Amino acid sequence: MKRRTVLPAVLALLLCGCRQLTPPAEQTSPADTAVTEAETTLTEPETTAQTESTPAPPPTAADIAAMPAGTVLDAAILRDLPADALFTAEPLPDAVFARISGVSYIENPDITPDELRYLRLLHITPAGETKTGEMIANHRIADDLVEIFRALYDARYPIEQIQLIEAYGGDDDASMADNNSSCFNYRTVPDKGTLSRHALGLAIDVNPLYNPYITDTGVIMPESAAPYADRGGDFPMKITKDDLCCQLFREHGFHWGGFWSNSPDYQHFEMRIPQE
Repeated sequence: MKRRTVLPAVLALLLCGCRQLTPPAEQTSPADTAVTEAETTLTEPETTAQTESTPAPPPTAADIAAMPAGTVLDAAILRDLPADALFTAEPLPDAVFARISGVSYIENPDITPDELRYLRLLHITPAGETKTGEMIANHRIADDLVEIFRALYDARYPIEQIQLIEAYGGDDDASMADNNSSCFNYRTVPDKGTLSRHALGLAIDVNPLYNPYITDTGVIMPESAAPYADRGGDFPMKITKDDLCCQLFREHGFHWGGFWSNSPDYQHFEMRIPQE
């Protein structure tokens, strides 16, 4: 009879021990919940502040003037800017002279850096984009060029590029082939050896790929402009005597190379001012 009463007692103890080995479920007190909610409330504003970004202010005229030539601009940012501040001429800045020294400008007896001006311009591309441009010209025509290019811009006249010849290592052929409009480059006239009006900053070539120079021996410059040597054709950016570009330059006293009979230069406008 003792054996029958001991065994149930041992089993009861073992079962009780198993229940005690199982850890109780973790409980959260009301105080702990309040602390957690408070911590979440404090950290949420910091996270929001880190993810939000302040919109950048629109560029000023000075910002645009510092942009590299060829920068595409959103036309909307130009609406509130004074146009006169976007078309300027100034004495050569030191940084610009450092860029052209030894490339388009070399020491010479014909023109000094003080006689040159640095122009900042805007222009409309054939694709309808607004781009920044830069040019170097003689101080005696700088203001005329600013007015002309301002009028061309307002009329949305297409000009592919306006960059210094330095963008092409001073190579006029490469500049023309890329349809780049430029002015100053201390060089001679191709095939002639005489000093070019470009060397004095008194001549400018506009959209040269579509308006080639044809020498008196029939050489077409640039060579890739051969399809546009026939001026009876119809193609974009073609300069004629009735074209707005030609009219504006002539109104300001420039001579157009397209009128030359022996070696027409349809891209070329020059001012015939005697050297000082």
